[in-house]
Amino acid sequence: MAQGFTEIGALLRSLRLATGLPSAAAAAHRSLPELTEAYERVVAPFLTETLTDPRELERAETSLRAMSVKFGLAVLAYARLTGRAPRPDVAVLAGGVTRLYDDIIDGGGDPSADARLADLLGNRPFTAGTEAELLLGRLVYEIERRLGHTPDESLLTALVSLHEHQVLSRRQREADVPVDVLEKITSGKGRAANLILCGIVHPGLDSAERELAMDLGEALQSLDDYMDADLDRAHGVTTLATLGVSTLPQIAQRLRAIRPRLVACYGRRLAGPYCGMLYFLLLKSWVGRRLPVFGRLASRPARNSAVLAFLSRGADALPPSGPGSRP
Repeated sequence: MAQGFTEIGALLRSLRLATGLPSAAAAAHRSLPELTEAYERVVAPFLTETLTDPRELERAETSLRAMSVKFGLAVLAYARLTGRAPRPDVAVLAGGVTRLYDDIIDGGGDPSADARLADLLGNRPFTAGTEAELLLGRLVYEIERRLGHTPDESLLTALVSLHEHQVLSRRQREADVPVDVLEKITSGKGRAANLILCGIVHPGLDSAERELAMDLGEALQSLDDYMDADLDRAHGVTTLATLGVSTLPQIAQRLRAIRPRLVACYGRRLAGPYCGMLYFLLLKSWVGRRLPVFGRLASRPARNSAVLAFLSRGADALPPSGPGSRP
């Protein structure tokens, strides 16, 4: 009970972030149809051309559509924050890559896959070992093709760092994984992943923008772990959130501290809607963790609704490989 009041208090103290929520909601509502259309036009054909098992195709298609929309909204929000032209095609591709890559890593059934994916993300010659890896490679190369240039050196460094920390994250299945290792995983994954996202949207980030992007990514990774804590605990995955080391009030405080930095970099007018999106993610994570019945109620109609797909928890694109995998 005391924890519940503490978390509600953290949400109330963070209400200043929510001032831009109406603008963020209006922008998201406008973006949903174009993201859904972009998925069908850009991502879906790669699935039907690559995956030969009808059951795997159906599972991947359902998951990647939802993730592409969710992730795409965040990508477009960052584009608006930085004054960059929105690219729904790149946004949905990035969402599909994120979901599929996570599932391949979490599967962990083939140790040689780590080296192959390192080649892919390190911009070296890549030979896929499975249909899922081939699909991932095609989506990655399509992002590069649509951007019209190869990733710059800082982005390649972030991709290599992300892969190293994703591989390290398998240690979260160990019962006695040290807290310092968990801190390294959370920080490394979050900081690298968000820097890659921001670098795709806004090449040539200055030092202040880079540090802001990485700090924000670490906070969002912690928020994701908070929302999944109960499921992770049930499946033998240890995170800072399952141990109680990372809490919602701590994450909310970090997001509140990021707000003035966003204003300093991009101005109050542009930062407002982006902060509104951050508050929505904070509130959505709390609802998902403390009121999971709403997520379950939305899960079935979410298959046919882009809005409900965004609000519900995403499913895996690939079947979990075993009891240690995340659901």
